[in-house]
Amino acid sequence: MKLKSLKKIYEGKYLSYYIATYENNKHHLKEYEFTSRDKNLTMETFGKTRSFGVGFVAYSLDKSKVLLEKEFRLATNNYVYNFPAGLIDEGETPLEAAKRELKEETGLDLVELIDVLPPSFALPGTSDEMMNIVIAKCTGEITGSCYENEEITARWYTKEEIRKMLKEGAYMSVRTQMFLYQWVNEE
Repeated sequence: MKLKSLKKIYEGKYLSYYIATYENNKHHLKEYEFTSRDKNLTMETFGKTRSFGVGFVAYSLDKSKVLLEKEFRLATNNYVYNFPAGLIDEGETPLEAAKRELKEETGLDLVELIDVLPPSFALPGTSDEMMNIVIAKCTGEITGSCYENEEITARWYTKEEIRKMLKEGAYMSVRTQMFLYQWVNEE
């Protein structure tokens, strides 16, 4: 595949919509539409994106529970279970953003960092957005989100509760579902 052109179609507050034109291996042109958090993509910068977001896997201190948020997600018109997540503010590291998002969305504090994973694509079929995943132990009292436009209920879940959610088909993001499946089935 060879990129031939890139055109921004729409610029919103948080996402821009682009059409990339490629030449395939049979020399036919193909248009591909996608979104990006980068409002200024060019032919030269496309594919060299930075991490715009962070996700947070939060364990209880004894790792017997994991923190999930039940959040109304407008794009699904439904409640979805997910790990705390958000955007990285200008000048923040992924770890700083994760700590801030955790506090803002749940009231909890990070007490033991386990790992910060390198950036990975969030939805590579429709977006070039990359995010880091922070894994840590957390403590404190769960409070509601400080944002009026976010309807979030956070709580700790045991492995047995997660098994039930997975079996019953609770709505969740693919990364959350994959992690939880692995966690409840680990030896």
